[in-house]
Amino acid sequence: MINIRDKLQAEAVNKYFNKGIYFLCPRFGKVKTTFLLCEKNNWNNIKVLAPRKDIFEGWKNDKEKFNFNGEIEFCTFTSLKKEKPCQKDLIVIDEIQEASIAQLKEINRVISNFNCVALSGTMTNKTQDNIFYTTQMSVCHKYSIEEGVEDNILADYTINIHYVDLDKENKYIKTSKGFVSEDKKYNQLIWLKDKMTKEKKPTFFIDLKIINLLQNSLAKQNKTKELLKLNKNKRVLVFCGTTETADNLDIPVYHSKTKEKDIFTSFCSGEGNHLATIKMMQSGVTILPISLGIINYMSGNPEDSAQKICRFLGIEYNNLNKKAEIHIICSNTEFEKKRMETALMFFSKNKIQ
Repeated sequence: MINIRDKLQAEAVNKYFNKGIYFLCPRFGKVKTTFLLCEKNNWNNIKVLAPRKDIFEGWKNDKEKFNFNGEIEFCTFTSLKKEKPCQKDLIVIDEIQEASIAQLKEINRVISNFNCVALSGTMTNKTQDNIFYTTQMSVCHKYSIEEGVEDNILADYTINIHYVDLDKENKYIKTSKGFVSEDKKYNQLIWLKDKMTKEKKPTFFIDLKIINLLQNSLAKQNKTKELLKLNKNKRVLVFCGTTETADNLDIPVYHSKTKEKDIFTSFCSGEGNHLATIKMMQSGVTILPISLGIINYMSGNPEDSAQKICRFLGIEYNNLNKKAEIHIICSNTEFEKKRMETALMFFSKNKIQ
C-alpha cells in the first residue's frame, strides 16, 4: 500500500531536471527522495556536499535504512576549495540555503556540467535568487510546510508569542559610566543607532550589540523560567541565543561548550523533561516525543527560525492527534518585533497568537 509520503516522493522524482533544487518541507524525506532519483536513473556513485559534518551521519544511517547500494562520498562547504570538478553520477548539495556567496561560487565550480540536485526545507526568495545567479540552479519542485501539515507529514501547531518588557530593576550591565539596567542600555544603543542612521553611517556593529543584549536579556530568561515551571512535568526543548543564557536556566544543557553527548542522545530518545540548546539540534535530528518548545531568542532569519520550529512538528505514531505548542519570547521593543515579522514568514498567520 502506497502512503502519502511515498506518492509525494515519487512525484518529486518525476519533477527533477539535471540541475534542480528540491524545496521540500522538513520531514518530507529528502534523502530517500534522492535515493529514489538515483535508482530511477541507475546512478550508483554520488557525492554529498553539506555545511556541517553532522549532516553526513544522517546520510550514512539512511543509506542502510533504505538499502541504497551506491557509493557516497562527502565534503563540507568549507573544504570545497580543495575539490576538483566531481566525476560523479550525481552531486547532492544538502542544506544549500546555508551556503555563503563565496561557497556558492565554489559549489558552481565543483558541480560543473554534472547532474546535480540541491536540497532545502527553508529558503527565502532572496536566497533562491542568490543561488540562481551564482549557480543557475532553480527550484524544480516545491512542497511547503503548510502542505506538509495538511497532508499529515508534519504535525499541526500553534505559535504563542510572549512579549516582555526589558528589565529596569537590576543594574548589571557594565558601561564606561558604571552599571545600568538592560532597558537603559537598550535605549542608549537605539539612540546611537538613530543618530548614526541620520548621519548616513553604517549601524551594523550597533545592531550586533543590540542583538547580544536581547540574546542575554534577564527579562527573557525570567519569562523562560516561568514557562518551564508551568510545564515542569512535560518534555520541553528550549532554544537560546547564547551559551550563557542556556546555562542560566537551571536545566540540563547541550551546546558547543558542554559537548556532553549523553545528555543530547538521552533527551532525543525520550529521557528527561527539559533541555536547553542553541543551534546544534536544529537540523537532521529526530527528537521523540516532543511537542512543546520554548524559543528564548528568535533571529530575524526565517530559514533559521523555521528550522527551529520544525524540530517540534514531527509526526508521532503513538500520538496521531499531536499538536505542537511553540512559545517564543520576544522583548517588547520595536527592534525585535520587526525581526519577528520576517522570522515567521513560512508559517500560517492564523496559527500565531
